[in-house]
Amino acid sequence: MKILVGMPAADSWGGPAACEPPFVDALRSLGVDVTEEVYVYGDKDRPTPLVERVRRVLKTAFRFRQILKNESFDIIHLNTSFDLKTLLRDTISLTIMRPGNAKLFLKIHGSEAEKMHDAGRTKRYLINYLRKRVHGLGLLSSEEKANFLHLGFSPEEAFIVKNAVTLDLSLSRNDGTDTKNNGDTVKILFVSRFIPTKGLIETIRACAILKRDGVHFKLSCVGDGEIRREAEETVTELGLSDNVSFTGYITESEVSVNYLTNDIFVFPTRHIEGFPLVLFKAAAAGLPIVTTKIRAASDYLTDPENCLFTTGEVEDVAAKISKLVNDPELRARMCEANLKFGETLRPENIAREYLTVYEKMLSAGRENG
Repeated sequence: MKILVGMPAADSWGGPAACEPPFVDALRSLGVDVTEEVYVYGDKDRPTPLVERVRRVLKTAFRFRQILKNESFDIIHLNTSFDLKTLLRDTISLTIMRPGNAKLFLKIHGSEAEKMHDAGRTKRYLINYLRKRVHGLGLLSSEEKANFLHLGFSPEEAFIVKNAVTLDLSLSRNDGTDTKNNGDTVKILFVSRFIPTKGLIETIRACAILKRDGVHFKLSCVGDGEIRREAEETVTELGLSDNVSFTGYITESEVSVNYLTNDIFVFPTRHIEGFPLVLFKAAAAGLPIVTTKIRAASDYLTDPENCLFTTGEVEDVAAKISKLVNDPELRARMCEANLKFGETLRPENIAREYLTVYEKMLSAGRENG
């Protein structure tokens, strides 16, 4: 099997740049012939200007066209998302690159399909263009699959997939045991882009309630983004400067150390997540988790086996953290269950699942041929 994979740029922020390279390496280890080319560049701390974005899209599309002119592939696997900007990009790119006989697989890392059920003429045209050309969709949750089916995509071409998770557990003390006693300082971790919908401010305000109630804790906020100043001002306002720290943007290996050296992961997101890598890395590290029941979290995590689900309201976030702090047996059970679940997310396991999807796409093509 020969596959051309459109990759996120290595310096992109967010989960795809972290999960896709080890996934591709695992495909190769299974004997797949993989060619990688950058397809998604991603924004950093500020959006890319429109002119530069258009220039990049056209340059990338023509580069793919040249590759496809010189080589034949069974599958073209493009990492993308699903909103108006990416619909425009993918439509233009596919028109230029001319996939030919290769089967087209789109892995959707973020989706606004639920907002497009009553799409206008332009969006409907773009959706139909993709629908007629795609042979497989990789969707990160059952909710997203339902949304795409509602838009007219074929159920035989819509596959629920996972992201590969890599984590060096050699530094971890999370082996299913928990030696922290009541009264000890509990280390709480938040990891994400600092945008309003990810739940950072709610986590900080929940920690103010913990402090009021006499809980000894330290909160590490890992990441950066548009609301960092607001978050720091909230910490000062609530008198939490001795309890809360900010790392800023750090490397993926440094982030991994944080997963392995903290006690509880808190992620009360209300963002329309797909398969948030930060959440599932926390699970793979064996961390007890407080999070919201959104998309893949709802599909793969169970309360109270893997996490405690929260409404995302400040008082409820605080209550769920407090429950974990005061119940070491619950933390230990959750740790053990999450370590076991994390094994299923290793790149070699995820690569095998994708191979099954690719084979179904190719088999369908042979039958239709």
